[in-house]
Amino acid sequence: MNAALELHGIAKRFGATRVLRGVDLSVARGERHALIGPNGAGKSTLFDLISGRTRPDEGRIVVAGRDMTGKPPRRVSRVLARSFQTTSVFGGLSVLDNLRCAALGAASSRFVDRWLPSRKIDERAHAMLDAIGLAERADEPAARLAYAEQRALDLGIALATDAPLLLLDEPTAGMNRAEAARALALLRATTEGRTLLVIEHDMDAVFGLADRISVLVQGRVIATGAPAAIRANRDVQEAYLGGVAP
Repeated sequence: MNAALELHGIAKRFGATRVLRGVDLSVARGERHALIGPNGAGKSTLFDLISGRTRPDEGRIVVAGRDMTGKPPRRVSRVLARSFQTTSVFGGLSVLDNLRCAALGAASSRFVDRWLPSRKIDERAHAMLDAIGLAERADEPAARLAYAEQRALDLGIALATDAPLLLLDEPTAGMNRAEAARALALLRATTEGRTLLVIEHDMDAVFGLADRISVLVQGRVIATGAPAAIRANRDVQEAYLGGVAP
């Protein structure tokens, strides 16, 4: 498999608490890969390690063929972009300027260690503005957007960096059914051909979006496979899905 992300034996503890216990995971280039599991399984901690916010106690993290284990976030941000469970937009900036900020730090290998030309920044920001459906709100402060719109802007900010790997942490959290359905449609449309690792608790979103799914339980990956295989897996059903296939 041509891997965009490889995790080898990732372990992490906080004091006496072992949060991750030897996680192995591989995400192929261009794959939409979902990471699911009960609360406290270690999913967000794993994202923190991949994105450089914290260091693993054991194991290796390889992104796009580069060993990024323990590298600081400013280095890791060249090869991946991450969104968080809560919105992280700049509320005082316009919607368009939020996207310009993201495009300014684009991770394209053509522009590493130098600024993008302003024309390229504007082109990328406007293209993403159209993609996320916020063109009519371009000049409004991001703080005035509805919650679901702010989540869409979060996605746009991640995409505008042009990073080869996207980490999305619960992109439909806090949304009602209609909002979540629209967010899922937006994810499908805007991440076509992109490599995506997403944490999500909405099983409709997971099974409707992911090419493959990994299940994290008590700090270990207990299963990885296509959605149909995960749905039918008895260990997954008992550990996470309540013993009944969704």
